[in-house]
Amino acid sequence: MKQFSFLILFILSTLICFSSVPSGFKIKETVSGLPDSTWLYLDFTSPKQEKDSCLVINGKFNISGIVAEDACQVILHAANNTDYVFFWLENTEVDINLKAGEFRKATITGSATNNLSKELELSTKSVNQSLDSLRRLIRVTADTSAKRILLSNLDIIDQQRQQKERDWVKSHPNSLIAAFLVDLYATTWGRKKTETLYKSLSDQMKASRYGRQILEYISVNKDIKVGDRYADFEQADTSGKIIKLSQVKGKFVLLDFWASWCGPCRTENPNLVKTYARFKEKGFAILGVSVDDDKNQWLSAIKYDQLSWQNVSDIRGTMNKAVLLYGVNRFPTNFLIDSNGIVIAKDLRGKQLDDKLNELLK
Repeated sequence: MKQFSFLILFILSTLICFSSVPSGFKIKETVSGLPDSTWLYLDFTSPKQEKDSCLVINGKFNISGIVAEDACQVILHAANNTDYVFFWLENTEVDINLKAGEFRKATITGSATNNLSKELELSTKSVNQSLDSLRRLIRVTADTSAKRILLSNLDIIDQQRQQKERDWVKSHPNSLIAAFLVDLYATTWGRKKTETLYKSLSDQMKASRYGRQILEYISVNKDIKVGDRYADFEQADTSGKIIKLSQVKGKFVLLDFWASWCGPCRTENPNLVKTYARFKEKGFAILGVSVDDDKNQWLSAIKYDQLSWQNVSDIRGTMNKAVLLYGVNRFPTNFLIDSNGIVIAKDLRGKQLDDKLNELLK
């Protein structure tokens, strides 16, 4: 009888333990300044999941669900998207205190990953404030020499910020934030630094989605620079046909990395359309590589901007294999390749590109 009672107690205690393990997330929120029946929305940014929503009732609202990974980035925002807060969400209970008009100052507790994100933010706060001050000065400085000095100082301080972040990664090898940071800045930091930081991560973080993406970058990247031979690749064009860079014929080929969501890219496209029309009969060709993750948006942008040259994409966003191969970390970015397959220039736009082609295609 005693053995049977012990067995019942063991089963009950086991069930209690299992029931205490969170099967998903539950956000309990308090908000001031918003009227009843105001809709709030929760968007999953990384990885993407279907968004959730809820109504504010008596200054409170609740959202529950399941995060597909250990933790993910989310945005909680009002309908107009002007009031929002980014944070890291886990499958646990999270408490949020919000004030209308000041969502970004929200107090968030319960997410260990979000706590680490805040720790990183605090460790780089002073250097980020210096960067913000310099950027404001640069915007209002008209004198060319003074602006050049400010830009040089900006670069120095930004390097300090990056070093602080790399040091933080090394001291937090088992943090998802560390793996996220290395993945985010891989193409900026370059293959050598990225590989060193990847090796410092724990096995668990190497196995995470961010760790797998870092390893893909390290495996694929060729770190192409001016003077190097181009690296060939193939991707599908707008009709699904596979196109190789080496198949694009021209005395000079511009490899152009862009995206439908990239404002500077879309601003530059009309200039590129004029340049292509002017030089295409003289041996100038373009291969556009889109870093979109939505094919319809990519196709719409091509049509709207009237891009008549070949365009390809693997619809993997910034994880596009050609982006990893060439180590592109900002958009737009382009490489000018000559008939011998040598990269002879990078990031020529507008008049600079026209002048270079005038020189080359006399």
